[in-house]
Amino acid sequence: MNLIAEWVMQIIVFILIGTIMELLIPNNSMKKYVHIVIGLLLLLILAKPILYLFSVDVTTELKKIEQTIFQDQHALTESKNLLENQKREIQAEQDAYIWNEVKTQLMNEANPVLSEQYSAQIVHISFDLRDEELDKDDNLEKIIVTLTNENELNDQSVIKPIIIETEQERKSHEENNQIRSIRKKLEQIWEFDKDQIEIIWEGGAT
Repeated sequence: MNLIAEWVMQIIVFILIGTIMELLIPNNSMKKYVHIVIGLLLLLILAKPILYLFSVDVTTELKKIEQTIFQDQHALTESKNLLENQKREIQAEQDAYIWNEVKTQLMNEANPVLSEQYSAQIVHISFDLRDEELDKDDNLEKIIVTLTNENELNDQSVIKPIIIETEQERKSHEENNQIRSIRKKLEQIWEFDKDQIEIIWEGGAT
């Protein structure tokens, strides 16, 4: 912008000087040559921007412009990536908080019933999700419930007697029946499909 202003100022000043010289030079044969010289000088001044372009290394200037654009794009990309990472972190914290609240609510609804009818307690709940989005109704693939027997919680220090094979089989059969009953009860309490509920006894899986 400064170069353009300087160029226009030079044209104005030269025209003023040329006008004054034309007025001062007497009207003779020399005046024609003065006109030619003034015209050539004015032409050079008017052509100064073109001469300036030829004097500049166009390739270097284009590389500078390209580098500036690339740096701006790189900075914009980094800012965008940082914003996306922060957004994902906030979303992950919100998801974790929501699922923790859901887990607490489910345990509070089920534990009193399980304690009264089965002498069992839910000690942990985990969720198997189809994806990480919370806004889908079919997002929950499976709810994994870890149970423990209240008697075992109260009698952890008691040494358990050795059980022979037939008693182990009977106990396993009783536990399977109890698990099916608990699964059905949880299905009623939570209004989940029974296929979505997986029960694990603490110390073993079913």
